[in-house]
Amino acid sequence: MAARRDDPWLAFGGSLLLHAGLVAMVFLAMWLKPDIEPTDVAGPVIDAVLVDFSAPPLPSSASRPRPAPPKPEPPKPEPQPEPPPPPPEETKTPPPAQDRIDQEKVRLAAEALEKAEREQEEKRKQEQIDLDRQEELTKMERERQKQLEDIKRLREEAERKRKLEEQKLAQLQDKQKQADADKQRALEQQRMDQLAQQEAAQRAGTNGRDQSLLGQYIVAIQNSVRANWLRPDSVQSVRCTVRIVQIPGGEVISASIVGTCNADDLTRRSVEAAVQRASPLPYRGFETVFVRSIDFNFCYPETLCGG
Repeated sequence: MAARRDDPWLAFGGSLLLHAGLVAMVFLAMWLKPDIEPTDVAGPVIDAVLVDFSAPPLPSSASRPRPAPPKPEPPKPEPQPEPPPPPPEETKTPPPAQDRIDQEKVRLAAEALEKAEREQEEKRKQEQIDLDRQEELTKMERERQKQLEDIKRLREEAERKRKLEEQKLAQLQDKQKQADADKQRALEQQRMDQLAQQEAAQRAGTNGRDQSLLGQYIVAIQNSVRANWLRPDSVQSVRCTVRIVQIPGGEVISASIVGTCNADDLTRRSVEAAVQRASPLPYRGFETVFVRSIDFNFCYPETLCGG
């Protein structure tokens, strides 16, 4: 039903467009028509009489011959006018429905092209954003690695300094311990020397009492040390004075060569080592003649001591 209502209007529109086109062509042809100026031909004007053979004959006076006019000169050839331009071809107006379809196709194509360009631009922007983000992440990762390397280097430097400080502290402690030990040995030696002097004074005050027991005590010490002596092969004879520092019970604190000694360093050290190996020295039965510091002669062979 809608199509039948539109048919008269469609026909009317087409007819209107057709008449408008014809009128436009007429006006265009008139506008394009060239202006032809009248030609000026030499000679007298020729009177022409239009004869109508179907009309009744004129009166006799009218039929009298007239004198022949002079023969006119031949007219000059007139310039040929330029042919008018061909009329423009009639443009067929497409039906309105087809025109709307074509316009809709053009609009859809333009929208699709615009959408594709917009999507391409958005894709390019997103790729640039992703690239910038990746570069930023890479930069942050490089900075983090650098920070980790700096922290590692600082830790290694701190650890090296700590170990160096520990070594210095251990050396200082060892030196302090050594100094304390030397000081303690010196104090102990001084104290033992004082005790030995006191004991010697006490023996002198007894007017030489128990000399035979003291002699036996010294001989017992000599025999004990000689039994633990490892004689070097190069030793031929030895006569040295040995000082022993001991505590009650015979435990040896120190042993050293004092006074004259005909032995070399190796032999001297072997005698001192023999005293240490003989510790504890004889004590039981000699309590009354015990002294903390005692000197005795060490001889090899024994005849060198007059034994």
